[in-house]
Amino acid sequence: MMDTFAELFEECKATTINLRILWVDKYITMDSGHIKYIYNSGFSKFWRGHTQKEMTECFLGSGILNRDDEEWKTHRMIARPFFATDRVSDLDLFERNAQKVIDIMLNADPKGSLDLEDLFARLTVDTASEFLFGENLNTLSYTNDGFRSFTNAFMDIQALIRRRNLLGNFWPLLELFKDQSEGHKKVIRGWVDPLVVRAVQIQKEMKEKGQTVNPDECTFLEYLATTTQDVDVLRDQLLNILLAARDTTTALLSHVIYLFAVHPDVLKKAREEILELIGSEGVLTAENMRGLKYLRAVLNETMRLFTPLPMSIRDTRDSGVTLPRSDATYDSPPMYMPPKTPILFVFYLMQRNKALWGSDAEEFKPDRWFDPELQQKVSSNPAIFTPFASGPRNCLGQNYALNEATLFLVRLLQRFDEFAIDERKQLPPPWKKDPNVDTGLKNPRSGTSRKEIERIWPAFAIVIHINGGLWIRFKKASE
Repeated sequence: MMDTFAELFEECKATTINLRILWVDKYITMDSGHIKYIYNSGFSKFWRGHTQKEMTECFLGSGILNRDDEEWKTHRMIARPFFATDRVSDLDLFERNAQKVIDIMLNADPKGSLDLEDLFARLTVDTASEFLFGENLNTLSYTNDGFRSFTNAFMDIQALIRRRNLLGNFWPLLELFKDQSEGHKKVIRGWVDPLVVRAVQIQKEMKEKGQTVNPDECTFLEYLATTTQDVDVLRDQLLNILLAARDTTTALLSHVIYLFAVHPDVLKKAREEILELIGSEGVLTAENMRGLKYLRAVLNETMRLFTPLPMSIRDTRDSGVTLPRSDATYDSPPMYMPPKTPILFVFYLMQRNKALWGSDAEEFKPDRWFDPELQQKVSSNPAIFTPFASGPRNCLGQNYALNEATLFLVRLLQRFDEFAIDERKQLPPPWKKDPNVDTGLKNPRSGTSRKEIERIWPAFAIVIHINGGLWIRFKKASE
């Protein structure tokens, strides 16, 4: 992923570049200083913009991820209380669904393997649906496996949006005669709309009886239904939050297990910490979670190398903007951006930048998070590590995601002590299958690219995923 961009940055000796494709300015950046400016002090000078909203309208509609200014502020104000610390620290919800996954793994063929990415997608959608809708979609039961069609539609519509982004302003030409999102939307709505319609009906019945909803006791959907009866608006809001709650945590858990499989020493150390602090049967609480410092380092290091959101995009508004001096990678002078110009920021490369993270930036080393020098660097410039974004548009669900991932990994490592990639089923990267495919960059940076060691095929639509799933064999821990 992103090798072409990495080559461009290296060739130009700059961390922000104007590509100017077909006479249209289009900026890309991996510069921590510029990303910090866009997210924070320059926040008001950038927005989603008309083009980006049109590209994603088919999926995100009028939801929080696809709006700006007052409309975005209203969405965020409504959603914020439902991700408050006391709500996402109630671990019972995560516990119930995590146990279902553990039971599936305990009862699996010990000589076989499972696609854990699919299993984690089911885990996160069941948890998110119960949290948001008050109704568990129960995809982990496998009794109605139409869920796979929902998953495929969810991924395919994101891939379509990515293709539109690559085409820029010209994307409508390829969909002149047919909106390619229609089939995917139909499948997604088939899953979500019945829940929305029922919530609207319940709200109507409550109004007729003179009853009101208590925000402290209702679900997100129930509360939304008190603000509007428009099914389209309700659906858009839910899909925006579901994208954030499902896909990002699925990506995080999948890549943690992949890295455990290729770094058994890290797995052993994480498991020892869990057994020492919580035991093989102990229960995770909000209090003892804080003691899992090494596991948190594993999560941070995984999100650094395989950040769930590899890139994002903003447009300048009706006025031009002067970006500040770049970070120390090449230390370029300030750069002017014209009005109504998109800038693509590539977190994936920024968080692997050797100038920011050291010569071992492309290596998986959780212990780096205990280095006082790195702690000071991240503390003084948090923009170099942005898995949950920063500034006014930072992710509301950060604690939700970390709590869900932490609880699941605790339960998993209490029961299993070995993971291995099933090479018979795992889809290898194309350069592994064809020896003629270049295994490095045309203009190699100092050190080596992970291309030479990667055993999965990383890909992304909006959120990162693993091509072909993650096929893992696992061993139960001895008594």
